[in-house]
Amino acid sequence: MSSLFEPPQSWPHRAHSRFLELDGIRWHFQQLGTGPVVLLVHGTGGSTHSWADCAAALSEKFTVIATDLPGHGFTAVPPAVARARNVYTIDGMARALQQLLDALQVQPVIAAGHSAGVPVLLRMALQRSIAPARIVGLCAALVAPPAWYVRLVAPIIGSVVESDAVALSAAKLAAGTRIIRAMLDSTGSTLTPAQLARYELLCAMPTHVHAALAMMARWDLPTLMRDLATLETPLDIIAGRRDRWVPESQLRRAVASVRGATYRVEEGGHLLMEEQGEEVAAWIAGGTA
Repeated sequence: MSSLFEPPQSWPHRAHSRFLELDGIRWHFQQLGTGPVVLLVHGTGGSTHSWADCAAALSEKFTVIATDLPGHGFTAVPPAVARARNVYTIDGMARALQQLLDALQVQPVIAAGHSAGVPVLLRMALQRSIAPARIVGLCAALVAPPAWYVRLVAPIIGSVVESDAVALSAAKLAAGTRIIRAMLDSTGSTLTPAQLARYELLCAMPTHVHAALAMMARWDLPTLMRDLATLETPLDIIAGRRDRWVPESQLRRAVASVRGATYRVEEGGHLLMEEQGEEVAAWIAGGTA
């Protein structure tokens, strides 16, 4: 079946795409290579494409599993399921992803996340649903929004994005303007025309736009940061020096509060793994291959 919820044949690693329906969520994930399992989790507004070059390099030594998070890309979540499972929260995403890994009967030896994907992996580690040797966080979204945003703006956005009409309007706006390219320029990363085109395709999908907005509205970072005092999994954070979405100086301060975490800065913007796919693969694999 060719539909909105299947990637086009030109999609990176399309031959490795798989679909699995679990408890109302129709997952799209990709599995490449053989060996110990590496799990790759994208951030808000991303998809499996975010890891294209990185996944290819890692698949030479590992089994790579990259998935579209609920509502993102080609993972479909009916609105009733999303509401019942509170799926767009950090905890909801963690529970859903755990269910997928359980169904696949895999346990990652390394888990790598980008931006908002890092909190999802950290929550899974805190819940002991995964026990990797390391979690690698790229441009990790561990910097909480201001208190006034959490108290006033987020609940308003949260109620608005339940409307299909809002998501449809946002997708039409994205498809008909340069807004996506301007947004991506604001990340501090330099993308190729092909990489830009993938984001434009995704952001023309109302379901994808809805999921991204809903995640931003429901993200409870203060609770996660407090709970990280009990984190036992080694955490390696890699920041982008030009990252304008998660400023390096603020991320450095946030990571300093996590016992035992390592921190390094590399040249690049927020979409570090798309700018330097092979280098990021080497950082993820480091010390385990």
